[in-house]
Amino acid sequence: EHTTLLFNGANAVRAGFQQLPLEFRWLDDGIFVTAAASQYSRALGTRLVRVGSSAVDDVVQQLATVIPHSNSQWVHFVAQSYLRGQQILQGLDIVPATPTTRLTFRTLAGDEFSLDVAAATEPMISAPAPEQGPIPEYLQRATENYWFTYSASKRLLYFKYNQCAEITGNPFATVANNMLSAFDANPVDTLVIDFRGNTGGDDSLIQALTDGLIARIPAFLANPNFRVYAVIDKGTFSAAMNDAMLFKTPASDYAAQFPSFDPAKIIRVIGEPTGGSPAHFGQVAGFTLPSSKIGGTYSTQYFEAPPFIAPDYDTDGPSFGPDVAIPFRASDYFARHDPIMAAIVARFEGAAPAPSGSAIAVNGASFHVEQGLAPGSFASVFGSFSAAPDGVQVNGQSGRVTSTGATQVNFVVPASVSPGRSTISVRSGSSEIASGQASITTAGPGIFVAQGTDPSQPGAILNQDSSLNTAANRAAKNSVLQIFATGYGPLDSSGRAAAQVFAGGVPAEIQFSGPIPQFAGLWQINARLPDGVSGQVPLFVVAGNTASNGVTVWVQ
Repeated sequence: EHTTLLFNGANAVRAGFQQLPLEFRWLDDGIFVTAAASQYSRALGTRLVRVGSSAVDDVVQQLATVIPHSNSQWVHFVAQSYLRGQQILQGLDIVPATPTTRLTFRTLAGDEFSLDVAAATEPMISAPAPEQGPIPEYLQRATENYWFTYSASKRLLYFKYNQCAEITGNPFATVANNMLSAFDANPVDTLVIDFRGNTGGDDSLIQALTDGLIARIPAFLANPNFRVYAVIDKGTFSAAMNDAMLFKTPASDYAAQFPSFDPAKIIRVIGEPTGGSPAHFGQVAGFTLPSSKIGGTYSTQYFEAPPFIAPDYDTDGPSFGPDVAIPFRASDYFARHDPIMAAIVARFEGAAPAPSGSAIAVNGASFHVEQGLAPGSFASVFGSFSAAPDGVQVNGQSGRVTSTGATQVNFVVPASVSPGRSTISVRSGSSEIASGQASITTAGPGIFVAQGTDPSQPGAILNQDSSLNTAANRAAKNSVLQIFATGYGPLDSSGRAAAQVFAGGVPAEIQFSGPIPQFAGLWQINARLPDGVSGQVPLFVVAGNTASNGVTVWVQ
């Protein structure tokens, strides 16, 4: 995958390669439009489903024939840009050689429409728009190779590593030393090194940072709350992947100098598998095709995988996989929510076994399969039911059914059910019509969404005056929100549920958190908005080391 042609840049344009004025992002539930020229803005937030007359899955298979790769993750990453290449699509006979390319999109409501898109270099509108609300750290300062920030409210130090290359006038070692000084001068419970989208460069640059971190291992050990997270994704490649793998160095390497240090207890790799393979051909050199002047690279050396790395992603080849895998959906992206950072602040240790069988039971607010079901919470069971369901049992205990249909039944999980793998039985009369397995967990927070087909995922949230929060009816700054959710954990002696609320990535002051007695399964949280947040603000809840789905709250 290091040996490739470069179909971007001035020489490629002069050779006839043009791009469609759209940007795509490959998320867990499809390929979505995240930026578009104004005349194609209707496509923002929609899923690409066809290119010409071909289904997008077939198109990606054809693109993979000209994307050198070791695993499907890298195909997915590169396809995001190749799908914009009009001449690439035409050269593969996916679309005819005409001035416009027909693309078909699907909204979250399921409606499809097509646009005839012409190549252009004009400015594009982004979704979510940075000027309309806070965006996650991983999307900020994308043109800087490396930068860091400290959050006092979260006691979190965040280092974003976009490219393994020096910045003229701002050496990596200087920035690394400044970050280490910030670590020394501030209380830090969480250190995040974010490699998402970093396609490599010089893997030795990071030594200025890792040497400083190793010297601070005694400080790590002195804080029982301290954790280090290395974040990876399909765009983590080459030198960046090598750097991320350093965080899996075995404890034996530190045994002599720091005998009580066990990296496995403090360090987590989190996110999704990398686009690079731990064993790969690299050490690239460049070339230029003599006629077109298009550039390219070729590999000159084979690199073995480190002996302590066992690639565990093998859908279409090996990859460096995370300790904690986190799905990333369109509902997260367009709600400005970063589920990986949410999992980090929650100290999430990984998903419970996914639901299985002919009755798939999920959280009734988020519908996330990686969440368990909390006792006393709303749940939804999906399946193809042979008869009208009228009951649901969890390990033989009956839940309270709230609504039913031909493919879905909603119910409240029995409050007395014990955590663990449980049998779900959907009943019609005295007969079982579907069954499955689901994980019961102590807590499973999910926030209800007021309009699920809206890409921004507006939450079921009331303003301080008890009116529904919308883009046209925004909460006042520093006002109290009423957030409606499900999946609270154990209650204290006063009937309150422990929780944290984050708005715009900042902790909010909770004034009340607990069940509403007259509505079994419903959880109300009253929280005051933190200072400084405005516009379309992402919000999520943490309970029991699990983060909820992200929703939008609109703030004046």
